[in-house]
Amino acid sequence: MLRGVTLVSWNHQGGRARMFKFSAFWGGIIWAFTSTAFICAALVLWAFITGGEVYHFSGICTAGILLGAFLGGAVSGRVAGSPGWLHGAAVGIVYCLAIIAFFTAWGGGFSALTARVLLYPALFVLAVTGGIVGVNLPAAGRIREKYRPPLR
Repeated sequence: MLRGVTLVSWNHQGGRARMFKFSAFWGGIIWAFTSTAFICAALVLWAFITGGEVYHFSGICTAGILLGAFLGGAVSGRVAGSPGWLHGAAVGIVYCLAIIAFFTAWGGGFSALTARVLLYPALFVLAVTGGIVGVNLPAAGRIREKYRPPLR
């Protein structure tokens, strides 16, 4: 069922693998926050352009936050190469803590956090899933490296 899907790769060519790559982690964090900020900016632009009186963007904002977690995990897993689940988990934890801090500051305290209690595990799970997906994405760049144009 999972043939060809890499969850964990313990060895690399030429010796022991370096388990955690901070550049992949920071790349995933940047992607998570910028994708969420882009979605929120698009919603603000939509509110300015259309002249409506009432908007209900909470579902779209939640979907943007979840998408940000997935994209951050996928980018970190793709850049790291292996283990994607570890990089996705690290991105998920930091991103989740940042979202908790934002909701605490925005809502005026911890009482606003109880309404979103299912969001935080979902952020973590989506980031880990994104890390696994990022490792297993087709290697388009690697195919180009192996290509040699024919000699004339």
